[in-house]
Amino acid sequence: MNLADLLLERFKVRTRAIENPKTTSIGTTATQILANNPNRLAWVVINLSSNIIYLAFGSDVASTKGIRLEANGGSAVMIWDEDFQATAWAIWGVASGASSAIYAFEIVSY
Repeated sequence: MNLADLLLERFKVRTRAIENPKTTSIGTTATQILANNPNRLAWVVINLSSNIIYLAFGSDVASTKGIRLEANGGSAVMIWDEDFQATAWAIWGVASGASSAIYAFEIVSY
């Protein structure tokens, strides 16, 4: 039995990972990183840049409104059984500097 079969047996749903579904870089204006997706079970965003990044559920994300990701590896994670419906909401980001690299992935059911 492989991992896909084990997940299907336990959770009754097939899943797949999607890397960087919308973008690999954000700047000083709000950018959508993850679209609203009711089939999303989890997501991860990692700050690969030397700038600070902020994440929020709307395009009004700012240094005064959002989850702060520290430079060079700061990250945020949401998973459905801990963070409930917010896991499926859109995620926006803004950075303290231009061309700030990120790595994002989501786990979705299909």
